[in-house]
Order: sequence, then C-alpha cells, then structure tokens
Amino acid sequence: MKKLKLQPCIIALIILLLSVTCLAAGFGFTKTASAETRRSQRLYSHPYLSRYAVEMDIKSDRSIAVTEDITVYHYNNTGFIRDIPVNGGEIVKNVSVCEVTGGTVSSVYYDVFVEDSAFVSIDIGDMRYKNDEHTYRITYDYILTKSQEGKNTIALTPIGTGWDCEITDISVVIKLPEGYIDDSVSCFYQSISGKVETVETDTEIIDGRTVISFVDDENVILNYALRFDLQFEEGALTAYFDFTPYYFVIVAAVILAIVLALKFLAFNKRTLTPVVNFEAPNKMSPMLMGKLIDGKIDAEDITSMIFYWADKGYLKINLDDQKDPAIIRIVKALPQDAPDYEQIMFAELFNGQDAIKPSFLKYKFYRTVDKVTHMVDSRTKGLYERSSIIISFVLALIAGLMLGLTPLILALTQVSLTFTILAPFVAMVPMFFPYVFCMGLVNNKFKSKKGVKIGFICAAIGISAFTTLFYTLFVPSFLIGIIPKILLCAITSATMCCSTMIISRTKSYVEQLNEIVGFKQFIEKVEKDKLEKLLEEDPQFFYHILPYAQVLGVSSQWEDKFENITVQPPQWATCSTADTLLNFYILNRIMHVSMSSMTTNMVSRPSSSGASGGGHGSFGGFSGGGHGGGGGRFR
Repeated sequence: MKKLKLQPCIIALIILLLSVTCLAAGFGFTKTASAETRRSQRLYSHPYLSRYAVEMDIKSDRSIAVTEDITVYHYNNTGFIRDIPVNGGEIVKNVSVCEVTGGTVSSVYYDVFVEDSAFVSIDIGDMRYKNDEHTYRITYDYILTKSQEGKNTIALTPIGTGWDCEITDISVVIKLPEGYIDDSVSCFYQSISGKVETVETDTEIIDGRTVISFVDDENVILNYALRFDLQFEEGALTAYFDFTPYYFVIVAAVILAIVLALKFLAFNKRTLTPVVNFEAPNKMSPMLMGKLIDGKIDAEDITSMIFYWADKGYLKINLDDQKDPAIIRIVKALPQDAPDYEQIMFAELFNGQDAIKPSFLKYKFYRTVDKVTHMVDSRTKGLYERSSIIISFVLALIAGLMLGLTPLILALTQVSLTFTILAPFVAMVPMFFPYVFCMGLVNNKFKSKKGVKIGFICAAIGISAFTTLFYTLFVPSFLIGIIPKILLCAITSATMCCSTMIISRTKSYVEQLNEIVGFKQFIEKVEKDKLEKLLEEDPQFFYHILPYAQVLGVSSQWEDKFENITVQPPQWATCSTADTLLNFYILNRIMHVSMSSMTTNMVSRPSSSGASGGGHGSFGGFSGGGHGGGGGRFR
C-alpha cells in the first residue's frame, strides 16, 4: 500500500520539473523575440519606422556624407516627409532618394522643398503605397559651416526628436577623419525635456579610419534624440567655406562694369551746351516745351495753353469767380498755321460755345486731353537713340534675373533637380522700381527741383533696401549666405540705376534741349535791369513768358523777379473791380487760384467702377542640441 502511494508523488514531481523547465525556456524565447513581437503587434495599429540606419562619413572640413536607410510602415498613409535641420548654419547638398527592395535599388518619387527656413524637407513615397512597408535610402551632404560646440568638437544628432511616430530598430555608423582623440566620444539619448541617458558605443579601425557604431534593436524610441559628441586634436578640423555663391556675385559685378563701360565709352556722349535766350525757341508752344523738358505732358502743360492763347489774343479770361473763371473766345478758330493738336484742343474746348467755365469741363474734357497728348507724343518720337534704350533695358533685365536665377540654379545644381524656389523671383519685381525712379530722375533732370530729385534718389534707395531685406529673409541661407545675398542685391540695385545712364538723346533732341534749357536759365537768372528794359519794349512781357515758366517749373522764380518792378495787368484779363487788376500781387494770387481750378477740372476723370488648405503638421522639432537630427512626418 505504501508503494502505491509514492507513485502519484513521483509523477507530480516530474510534472513540476517539466513545467519549470518549459517556463524557463519560454521566458528566454520571449526575451529574444520581444523586439520582433512588439513590431508585429504595432504593424497594423499605426505608422512607424521599423528600421532607421544612419551612416555618416565626416571629412576634416566638417562636411559629412550622410546615408539614411529608413524602413517605413505606411498605415493609411501614402508617404512621409523627412525634415533636415539647417537652422545652425548648415548646408544641405546633393540630395537623392531611392527605394531598396531586397538589395535592389529602384527609383521612387521624392520632392525637395523649403516650407520652414529652419528645415530642408524631402517629400518621399509613391502615392500608391498604403498599408505597406518600404525601405528608402536618402543620401545627402550635410555641411557644418559653424562650430558652436568649439573648434575641436563636433556634436552630431543622427536621430532627432521630430518624428511623429515610434522607431523600433536604430543603427548608427560614423566614420571619422584623422585627428580624432581615441575614446573621447560621448553618446546619449536626450529628450525634449532635457532628460539624458548615456549609452555605449563600439569603436574599431576600418581601412585606417576610426569608425564608431551604435545599435539599439530592443528599445522603442519616441521623442528622444540620439547625440554623439566627438573630440578632435588641435587643428584637425577646418572651417568649410562655400565660394560658389560668390561666382554669381562676380557675374553681377561684371554686368555692372559693362554698364559703366558702355556709358562712358559708347553712349550718352552728347553733352548739353545751353544757348541763353529770352524768347521761346522756334515759337514753340508751352505744351510742346513741357513734353520736351521732361518727356511727358503734365496737367500744368494743358492749362498753360489757356494763358498762351490768351496772350496771343485768341481768348479772354474773366476772373470775377476765382475758383471758376470764365474763358471767353475771341476768335472762332486758331490760325491755319497753328499745329493740329492746338486747333483740336481749342475747338473742343469751346465746342461751339463762345464762353465756357472750367467746371463745365469736369469729367468731360479728359478725352480731348488724351487725344491731344497722343498727338504731341507722335510729334516727339525718336527723342532717344533706340539702341541705347534696348541695351539699357536688357542689362537691367539681366541684372534683375540674377536675383531670381542665382538661388534657382544653386538649388537645382547643388541640392536636387526636384528643388525649385520661386521666392527670389518675387524680389525681381520691386528691384525694377529703382530703374523706374532713376528713369524719372533722368527725364526730370531739367525741370524738377532739388527736393524732388532727392525724393527720387531716396525712393530708389528705400526700395532697394526693402528688396534686400526681403531677399535676405526669404532666400534660404543654406543656399546663399547673408554676405553674398546682400552683395548680390546691392550690385543689382546699382546696375538698375546706372543702366538708365546709358540711354542717349538723339542729336536733334539735344539741339532742342540746348535752347529750352537756355531759355529756362534766362528765366531763373535774368537781372532786374534787363527785365525793366524788356518791359519798356513790351509791357506784357511778364505774361508772354508766364505759360512757359509754368511748364518749366520756374513760375515762382519768374514772379519773384518782378517783386520791385511795376507790371501792368494782362490785356486778356477782365474783372468787375478794376482796382484789383492794378495790384500785381493780388492778381497773381487770383491767377494761381484760377490756374489750379482749370487744371483740376480740365484733366479730371470719372472714377472707374467694377466690382487655404491644410498643412503638413509640425516640423522636425528638437534635434538634441547637435547638428542634424530633425525628424519626419507622414502625409
């Protein structure tokens, strides 16, 4: 009976031993396969990186050839975006992406762009991929232009915290240049909050170079940066300097030199030699003179014709209503030898009536003004040499294109053929305004006052400064540094302004300007005794010159000349109060008011009538304090 009772105990003991053995074996198996189990458990729950392998080949000039093999599981996503930090002065070049399948490399869609100036972003993945796993190989050159950590230290962050998913398998290989201090590497995980966890690395010599490696296929990494601090001997590291942008600066400087050479050697060699005279040259009308002095017909050029015709005896002006003086026709039509534009303007001014008021012309006479302006413009074609205008504009255009093309060319040739940047072309538009302002300065050289000229210059400088600021802020510094960007803008602006100096006047125009400028100089510089003598010969001399002084911009100087000279009232003026007309100063005030009213009404025009999407999410984020890192995000 005792023997039978021992058998169940033995059986129970054997079962217990077997259970413990199986449990121990199961525990070991579970530990070995834990990483793979976790990955399989996550396979269908959300997108993640099942492998992240980084290889960095560092040169002594702080340039780094980077290869990243990233295995991505797309969970309801068709691709991802890799954000590479450049906010520490880094340069990214030679970006390339391919897909790796079982050792075979094939092409894949990718696009390089800049959505935030702190990152170079790469959009990767075929739009057809979804709920599938793919491995992508990203290669690029990552160049450190600054040494914030010290001249003998390089701090690298191969894995950044900017990924919005988990990473389950990490490996990093760093090939070092000569001068590395053995066993000086510090490697650690660093979270956004600053928590630091030191990790171990392996160091070996391969083909005469020190290679540091790190592998972590056990932990699930989320929002942690992996950082390496590397120490080098004194003088082992040099500073990288990219001279390429300066080649474009040199090209821009050559264009400016060409502009200056053409100005002094080929164009604009005809200088003015004014011929002083006290009469309008060739019986020229004030309107035509106004066109020739500054290249355009202004509102006062139109109004001047009223006082010109009045002085000729073709009409009278009643000044009883200073703000709306009556213009009274004396002749039915101008003489036949009068220019066609004068005859049309005179006829349409009165439109069959014997008297009109400027207020009646409001919003109506502008059509006649346009017609007459076109006729005068037709008479004055060919004021400048056509070849000089074309060359000036072409050189200005080339200079402007330098702003847009320089970053685009550098983006396509140094970063990626998929990287296009359009912001610099926006800067081309305001940069053409200095050209326009300098053209205005050239055209108004003989009419504008000193203050107006200074205004043109300040406007050109202000627009250039604004464009430079825009260009500096919106053209990525990893393409062009601050100094070459400022130099490029400054030289382009100078070229824009100087190219206007190439435009040359024709010989006939120079001859006309000689007489017009000489006539203006007479108005500005004539002495009192000369004026008194001229008034003795012609008591109406002041009023003969007044319309011309108006279009030449020297009417106030002309009036000041007669401050202490007795001047008779104009024969063409009528007024119910005769005493008023006897006072020269009161008359001038009335005429100024009347001129202003005429100008406002004659050229007035009726006013014309008529009647985004989501982003990609957050960027690369905290990199761990060293160069590199960043992160990625799914589409």
